[in-house]
Amino acid sequence: MSLTDLIIVSPVYNDWDCAEELIGELDKSLIAQGIRYHLVLVDDGSQMAIPQFVLDRSIIIQLVRNMGHQKAIAIGLAYVAMHFDSNRVVVMDSDGEDRPSDIPSLLSKAVSDPDKIWFAQRRKRQESNAFKFLYFFYKLAFKTLTGYLITFGNFVLIPMDKLKRLVYVTEIWNHFPGGIIRSKLPYDSVPIDRGSRYKGQSKMNTVSLIQHGLSSITVNMDIVAVRMLVFSFVLMSLTSVILFVIFGIRIFTDLAIPGWTSEIGIGLVIILVLAFFFSLLLTFTILSSRIQHTFIPAKDYQTFIYRVINKEYVTKEE
Repeated sequence: MSLTDLIIVSPVYNDWDCAEELIGELDKSLIAQGIRYHLVLVDDGSQMAIPQFVLDRSIIIQLVRNMGHQKAIAIGLAYVAMHFDSNRVVVMDSDGEDRPSDIPSLLSKAVSDPDKIWFAQRRKRQESNAFKFLYFFYKLAFKTLTGYLITFGNFVLIPMDKLKRLVYVTEIWNHFPGGIIRSKLPYDSVPIDRGSRYKGQSKMNTVSLIQHGLSSITVNMDIVAVRMLVFSFVLMSLTSVILFVIFGIRIFTDLAIPGWTSEIGIGLVIILVLAFFFSLLLTFTILSSRIQHTFIPAKDYQTFIYRVINKEYVTKEE
């Protein structure tokens, strides 16, 4: 395979109709501009048969079971990093919400600044207002708890030399964008609008968004625990100061203070002390877990691959 080829990795769960549309759109957007590509579809435990057209035009990585969107991406990238030679790899959804026509924009940035991972930063989304509100709240919570601002999803262009390092980052297993942030690899973003699905309804609902948000936070749980510890300490200190002021006014002045004020203050201090020690315990638990064996996509991905299929061969992973 030529080093000039572009590898596109996309997870699929039963959306084979959309995968067919994706191939047609990729041809229009890339081949028309002289850009050769190889499409790697990660079959995330689909129950539906794969259309012959898709089999003829792509490489299929069939997983042994449904792993979920983020894990399917991690497995697909690990396989590509270990088996393919290419300059660049693009990760995108197969349903049309990541538009093939935007890949040249990512490529142009990669040509001008080849040392970075390039994300598609969403300017405009197609979801309902309720979903947009929840997504805004998710980004705010992520920023507050981790200190990072996340404005992008899975649509990304990765230089192959960066990918070969990224697949050793444990965190991409649970949350792909968050894992890239934690990897400390250089990245940037390109403002791009989100597309509309080719067919059917989006599988991302409120429950899925909450699960996705929790996964992104767990990737940074050590940072979250330390921030909670500091925050609870600050609140406990502030409450203690307020309580001392109340007692000072009550003891050294003639100002009238309701009797229940001190009782509420003491109760609040007790709650904050408990929160502080809980945060401290959580911090030590997470830090101690670092010495335990963790899942590394580059080493462990083969466990979840049943077989790899393309038009030229069918092999079963050993």
